[in-house]
Amino acid sequence: MQSLKKAFRLLCLSVLIILASFGVGLSGGIAIPVSRKREDNTITTELVESNNEDTDLD
Repeated sequence: MQSLKKAFRLLCLSVLIILASFGVGLSGGIAIPVSRKREDNTITTELVESNNEDTDLD
């Protein structure tokens, strides 16, 4: 009786391992987060205003 319980526990453990590996295989595993920070490379431009001598500022 003791060996039957031991065999049944081993069978249940192996079935759980098989089901878990099948579930991980279906879902694709655990996603690893990206460790590096995304850089913000926005290009800023400045408007250069030309100095017209034709206009009077008086």
